[in-house]
Amino acid sequence: MSKCIIVVGNTGTGKTTFVKQFLRGNSQKKFIYDINNEYKGEFIFRTKDTIKEFIKEVKVQENSTILFEEATIFFRHHNTGEEVINLLVRKRHTKNVIVFNFHALHQVPIILFDFCNYLVLKKTNDFEENIRKYVKNPVIFEAYQKVKNSNNNFEQEIIKLN
Repeated sequence: MSKCIIVVGNTGTGKTTFVKQFLRGNSQKKFIYDINNEYKGEFIFRTKDTIKEFIKEVKVQENSTILFEEATIFFRHHNTGEEVINLLVRKRHTKNVIVFNFHALHQVPIILFDFCNYLVLKKTNDFEENIRKYVKNPVIFEAYQKVKNSNNNFEQEIIKLN
């Protein structure tokens, strides 16, 4: 049951609520890099070590759910982005579920779209012209427009990527 999910949305759009519901419905061990303490006390396997310690810990895990809260920081730190991609390459063999949380669509490294199965898209502050240049997939762009134009701040679109 290996999967990779990208969750994207502004603060206050229900990203954390969505992920918490997903985690509660999943019986695997959980490893969460949570710099904001949003998951405090809810999940037994929780870590708040340095980025390198977290990567070292999760790369040996099997049958686990790994959450990269504020995932942008993993791709901005030297070498950790490459290590995260290695986790994705191995996910099928380790049977891990990997979840990435981002605040904006343009923060998602393009390579993740090749490795991830689903995109959960909520409202973001991305500029439409930037998204047109950045996202070449018309389904993602249509979902972006639908969510952006909704009056419901918790609107979401779930897009199957692979």
